[in-house]
Amino acid sequence: MCRFCHAHGDGKRWYLQAANYAEDLLNDLERRRYINEFIHWLGHLQLSSLENELKPAVGAPSWLRQLIFSFYERRYRRDHFGQVVPIEEVDQVLRLANSIVRIPCLCRKATTGKTDALYCFGLGLDPEKLLDVKQSFLETFRPGPDVKFFERLTHEEALQIHRSLEKKGLIHTIWTFKTPFIGGLCNCDRADCLAMVSYRYDLKLFFRSEFVAVVEPEHCIGCRACLGSCQFGAIGFSVAEQRAFIDPFRCYGCGICRVPCESEAIHLMPRSDHPIAARLW
Repeated sequence: MCRFCHAHGDGKRWYLQAANYAEDLLNDLERRRYINEFIHWLGHLQLSSLENELKPAVGAPSWLRQLIFSFYERRYRRDHFGQVVPIEEVDQVLRLANSIVRIPCLCRKATTGKTDALYCFGLGLDPEKLLDVKQSFLETFRPGPDVKFFERLTHEEALQIHRSLEKKGLIHTIWTFKTPFIGGLCNCDRADCLAMVSYRYDLKLFFRSEFVAVVEPEHCIGCRACLGSCQFGAIGFSVAEQRAFIDPFRCYGCGICRVPCESEAIHLMPRSDHPIAARLW
């Protein structure tokens, strides 16, 4: 299990613990201040500025890059860190949330300039109760009259939206706001998500999921439909054996590769049971 499971889940999956979604955590003034400052900061961040900060690390010696990035990763684990979750656990996460509200994506505002990209979901961030958080979003995005922010959703409605986004190739990630409070459920891709941009530079801002994808050779028909679905480049194809395979060193266990596989040849296995990936986070 990832270190959050030991620190915030009593050895169980930390994001399936109701205590980490509790409204009481939102009453903490420091956490509320952080959420509002985070919305303003990320909402005005430009992709070019982030990449300008990360590019020098590419040419640095690996030991120095790891030293610098480990400092930033520790800070983000304390304040705002994520983990990949497959759709089965998205279902469980949504059931634990006190409220589900669809909110605009701060990452895509920074990377694409779009203010109507509604790929993110606030968990427990009820805008009618948290007027300061609502105001921070309104000041950051300045929506027009036709843009519908803060749409309240039932568990089933939110799950259906996540299933549709998964069919488009987006991975699901949960996010903390002053760990361990879980306040965000996002749908990410390598092009537009700032955490994925950072991942390209080897700065890790989220854990892998508790699972690893595995191809069942006897079911794979070699159609290659799965090859373009992986955001992490973990799927390859054996020409000699005419079947796909998954690199456990790269797999983040999102399960997206299962969507285009009509022969149902790919399944998720617990990371703890995998001989290679058990300790890869």
